[in-house]
Amino acid sequence: MRYSEVISTDAVSSSFRKICPYIIVFTLCAFALFMGLGVLRLYSFRLECRLNAVNRQIESYKAHRIVLKHELSSLLSPARLYGFSKQEMGMTFASNVRVLRVEENLFAGAMPEGVPVAASSQENEGWFYFFLERAMAGE
Repeated sequence: MRYSEVISTDAVSSSFRKICPYIIVFTLCAFALFMGLGVLRLYSFRLECRLNAVNRQIESYKAHRIVLKHELSSLLSPARLYGFSKQEMGMTFASNVRVLRVEENLFAGAMPEGVPVAASSQENEGWFYFFLERAMAGE
């Protein structure tokens, strides 16, 4: 019986030796996969932190925009302008407001309607006229 025990022990050890490299490779692959999952988990955690920081920054900018919008609306409100002009500048309502309309030919430097602009400018230019003349469409 002793011989059968030795044969069975040798058979177990030889079959274990055949399977042992596969077990080692499988263990190393499982370890590499778990390490990869760990690295992916750390990377996703880092991305999540960055996303939260960007979201906080967006919320901060939105709050700042609301504050600026409120300040702008308070600066442009007619009641505030009226109060500022009345208190700080001493302005009051005018009781006798009149509208003055000026006709076109009464403006300073306006030419009479019968005299063309080019004819009056040619008289004052002298011998520099060649260099100062305006280009015509036909040229």
